[in-house]
Amino acid sequence: YAVNMAAIREAKRRGADDAVFVTSDGFVLEAPTASVVLRFGDRFVTPEPHAGILHGTTQRSLFAHLERRGFETAYETVPVADLQRADAAWVLSSVRLAAPISAVDGAGKTVDRAMTDELNAYLLSPRD
Repeated sequence: YAVNMAAIREAKRRGADDAVFVTSDGFVLEAPTASVVLRFGDRFVTPEPHAGILHGTTQRSLFAHLERRGFETAYETVPVADLQRADAAWVLSSVRLAAPISAVDGAGKTVDRAMTDELNAYLLSPRD
């Protein structure tokens, strides 16, 4: 918990809303209190749960919804460069819902407002 809160404080000190943990060899893990989800066209990807990353319940629910809508979903080893390369990206949690990633290391990133609205409408809807 302390490491997660320290990472968020450091992100805010640098002018960001959140942080994304990465491995020393350049792969995306997760945010301090959220999963990371990237979109490449009609394909949604989240880092492979391993090395201490847990499946996010919100992420799993969202992937099931996306699959029902005809999108492809995948768990993969995600290079850090994919954060900027992705068509869109979000940190995802039950509290913040789908919060779009609008910058990576200070470099602006396109926000897909329509998809963000769709994801959040689903996450706010009643479901089992």
